[in-house]
Amino acid sequence: MDNKEKRIEAGGDSPRIAGGIETIDRVLDEVERRLADKVTLDELARHVHLSKFYLHRLMRAATGLPLMEYIRARKLSASAHHLLGGRSDATVLDTALSYGFEHEQSYIRSFKRQFGVTPAQFRRGAAAIPLVEKYDTAGLHEIRSGVVFEPTFVMKPRSFYAGRQAKIVVRENMQQYTANAHGVSFYYSEYGKIPNNLRPSVYIGLTLYRDEYGYDATDYLTSAEVSSLEGLESEWDTAELPPGKYAVFKYIGGFHPENLTIDHLNEIWGYMDQWIERSPYEQAHGHHFEYIDGTLAREDYCEADLYLPIRDV
Repeated sequence: MDNKEKRIEAGGDSPRIAGGIETIDRVLDEVERRLADKVTLDELARHVHLSKFYLHRLMRAATGLPLMEYIRARKLSASAHHLLGGRSDATVLDTALSYGFEHEQSYIRSFKRQFGVTPAQFRRGAAAIPLVEKYDTAGLHEIRSGVVFEPTFVMKPRSFYAGRQAKIVVRENMQQYTANAHGVSFYYSEYGKIPNNLRPSVYIGLTLYRDEYGYDATDYLTSAEVSSLEGLESEWDTAELPPGKYAVFKYIGGFHPENLTIDHLNEIWGYMDQWIERSPYEQAHGHHFEYIDGTLAREDYCEADLYLPIRDV
């Protein structure tokens, strides 16, 4: 069955939005411009008009590092060029001061922690070091109110889910956001009652493809991942997923997760379909799910991981 046809893709161009790729580029450019300065998270958040929490999560998702660690790694990587290609009489202290370190010893400690050698050892040709270059945003994709990132990969063992299942008719969902309403109602009224919950703050929105529905509908299990289904099947709807490999796509948007609708998800899935077409993988099973950690939710911040089961073609 063609999984692409199970999803109705939304069209149209999205305007530039706060927290989008343009914002990430502005932060990256500001970091590069100020490699010689002491830069703070507060300053960068003010520069792009985002909260510190939002900016920290956005940049960590993009670069794979906490923002201040990324800045330090960029400073140290740039300083390596200075150590080898600068003035022959430049001292380690000169280099430290040139990249915003107030003390020579703090620079030496940071350099060794990052690269495994001291600046003096590096100058003497002790080893090649792996640099952290300016992050390239070319692999990111912007959709309405947010950004979806290139996937990471996980291997999950057999897993169990309990919650409330509903048949979601695609046409009704597009018009009335029925899956979204089902998820919000479940999370606030029943989620906290599920026994054996492995991650009490994490909501799982599990979509199950059914051959008998064709392309017109899916089953949607609003759920928690549980350690066991023992004793749950009489009171809750349940699902068991086989072990396997997943591509995990992170989405960050500027609104509360309870407002994540089929409009957003269709655009995210459109990007994921494009990714899988050029990848060495195909979808492995007839399901996918959203993973949303409620402790990260803010009125202006949504973070959702979309799990796609994959196998080698």
